[in-house]
Amino acid sequence: MKSLRFACLFTIFISTFALAQNNPVPLINQPLVPASVKPGSGGFSLTVNGTGFSPGSIVNWNGSPRVTEVISNSQLKATINAADVAKAGTARVKVVNPAPGGGSSNPVYFPIRTSSSAVAFASTFNKTFPSTGVVAVRDFNGDGNLDVAVGFREKPGGSVWVYLGKGDGTFKAPIKTRTTVPVDTILAADLNNDGKADIVVANSRADDNVQVLLGKGDGTFTQKPAFVSKEFNQFLAVADFNGDGKLDLFVGGFGKYGNGFGILLGNGDGTFATPAVYNGFDGGNPAIGDFNGDGILDLAVPNAYFVDVYLGNGDGTFQSPVEYQPADGVEISIAAADVNGDGKLDLITDGVAVLLGNGDGTFTDDGGVRRVGPAYNLQVGDLNGDGKLDVAYALFDSTQVRVLLGNGDGTFQSPLTFMGSGTSNFFSILALGDFNNDGRLDLVDSSSVVTVFLQDQLVLSPPNLDFGNQQVDTTSPPQIVTLTNVGSSAVKIKGISITGSNPGDFKQKNNCGPSVKGGGSCQISVTFTPQAEGARSAALSVSYVGPGSPQTVPLSGTGTPAPTVSLTPSKLAFPVQLVGTTSSAQAATLTNTGSVAVTISNITTSASFSETNNCPSSLPVSGSCKIEVSFQPTAKGPASGKLSVTDDATGSPQTVALSGTGTVVELSPIGVNFGDQKVGTKSTPVPVQLTNVGTTALSISQITITGSDTGDFSQTNNCGSSVPAGGSCTIDVTFQPTAKGSRSAKLSVSDDGGGSPQDVPLTGTGT
Repeated sequence: MKSLRFACLFTIFISTFALAQNNPVPLINQPLVPASVKPGSGGFSLTVNGTGFSPGSIVNWNGSPRVTEVISNSQLKATINAADVAKAGTARVKVVNPAPGGGSSNPVYFPIRTSSSAVAFASTFNKTFPSTGVVAVRDFNGDGNLDVAVGFREKPGGSVWVYLGKGDGTFKAPIKTRTTVPVDTILAADLNNDGKADIVVANSRADDNVQVLLGKGDGTFTQKPAFVSKEFNQFLAVADFNGDGKLDLFVGGFGKYGNGFGILLGNGDGTFATPAVYNGFDGGNPAIGDFNGDGILDLAVPNAYFVDVYLGNGDGTFQSPVEYQPADGVEISIAAADVNGDGKLDLITDGVAVLLGNGDGTFTDDGGVRRVGPAYNLQVGDLNGDGKLDVAYALFDSTQVRVLLGNGDGTFQSPLTFMGSGTSNFFSILALGDFNNDGRLDLVDSSSVVTVFLQDQLVLSPPNLDFGNQQVDTTSPPQIVTLTNVGSSAVKIKGISITGSNPGDFKQKNNCGPSVKGGGSCQISVTFTPQAEGARSAALSVSYVGPGSPQTVPLSGTGTPAPTVSLTPSKLAFPVQLVGTTSSAQAATLTNTGSVAVTISNITTSASFSETNNCPSSLPVSGSCKIEVSFQPTAKGPASGKLSVTDDATGSPQTVALSGTGTVVELSPIGVNFGDQKVGTKSTPVPVQLTNVGTTALSISQITITGSDTGDFSQTNNCGSSVPAGGSCTIDVTFQPTAKGSRSAKLSVSDDGGGSPQDVPLTGTGT
């Protein structure tokens, strides 16, 4: 029965296809089943789903045919040999329909690799162009290695530069082709079915705005004349919409006929018919596939925040659209793939939102990841080799590339971010391919710099560090870069350093060691100390044994003027002060000598000293304030300390050295003036009381008269050699002038009470 059923089905397919004049150009859906395998896994049956397969369809594996069973016009099964998957690599799978019509389908990449739970990409190829570039990936010279075509504006007209790949992730010098059309959009496909990749370019700002470059198979092209596409020209796609075996052209955007898109039926030689116009489309890259299973290609186009689904009529025209509004949005890009494995095409938007296909041309909103778009285009493939479709895109108006790993059920993990080079591009275009033939799909992104991201084992996160404003000669808090090995084998680290324009402004320290084990990670701590004002930049560079080495993390920050102040005088010295009393205040002045306000956070003094001030929390440019310092000794003997001003100025904290001496010896009165006294006569004694205010006995070694006129003054006392704590004694001083005129001396007490000798000034006048 099984054999009879297959024979009947095959007869029906033969009869159906015999009625058609030409075989269509086939279209392959993603995923292939399986989507990837590990090296050495042995031979297997590969299921290829799509649209437009014929009884004579054959699956090509890297350009070579494989035994193919035609199950239906939407499914094939191919026998893949053990030798095909014996070692790591990426196969390009195509379906070829025979003549009449027919031709080769879009390529789908099949990774042969060990799976990983994560992905890492290293920026390896960075080329700057005269203006923002757009990219397309194909094997333009037929050597089996993927090449990169870059289109851009170049007055007059534009240019396409083809970088032929060497198969190891590097590229040859570009082959340059001038175009009459300034290039805003680029697309690669075999438009004339000669087996050689051609290019379509479009310009969004002129009437003759689309041009075809027919490939010669060596990276050079023959230009076709530019033609008018009603100015629906910002977005390009190709497919055989009417099933005649000739690729047709979708052109969409913003034109003089209103926003919309046109379908230009192909003539099979790289020329196209006048477009059928569909207005009301706001602009974006469409998804193409058979959404309702009738064997006819349909369209899903972004329209502002909606998805419009146009079911095809089979002749290149479409029915009125059905509108969907995904919860997580759509901007300018949609992709079609079976992301939940039920055999029905789903839609993924750059929201990112997922519309699950019901198989009848309708869709169910399955939610999304989060609001992470928009993106000019989406790339779908098995990036980590786990057999589940993933999504990659270049973030709109940015240099960031993001990857969302799929869970296989229509949901996706949170995005991983990788940083490109150059400045942001309003329309950053992303393309997919394995440029070094290691079985891991790589990415190429267009902006002011076209960047190739080779998939690697190591990932640095975050992709860049911005330290913001930092005062010159001050050090920022550290920021952490995590280096993770997403592979299963260890990676040897050759060096971690700071490179770039201002490497001296940044410093790093790390705990990475000589290698990072499979699945392991380490941390790199980076600080920013600007050496000058203005924008400062460098890069954290990690060199290792691997194809993407070295990887870099851009570092940036801005040096801001450092506040400066002066604090004068540099020291304050206080006279001997009785313990437990407070001296007269001495002043220090804080002045803002810089070009920005100074933030004052604290003003303090050491013990035995105190301060009061009139300083504001923010001292303006050229402003100054006073700090009054007093001495309050708590013990006998010398005392030292400092006045400290803590602020955000260079050299903080600023300090003033403080010194003074405390004494426990209190003499009262503190000075004696005997007035007039006749020469040779003696005055009445004046008592001077000495009090020990300390807590221990005061030892007195000497009480004497010193100074200029020691013979004119004399003293007697009852102090002895010691005065108990809290005790006192009396020193009687007399004046007996030996000459007329002013006479002076000092009563001097030598002791261990601090500040010795303590003096009482003595004066008088001889008459």
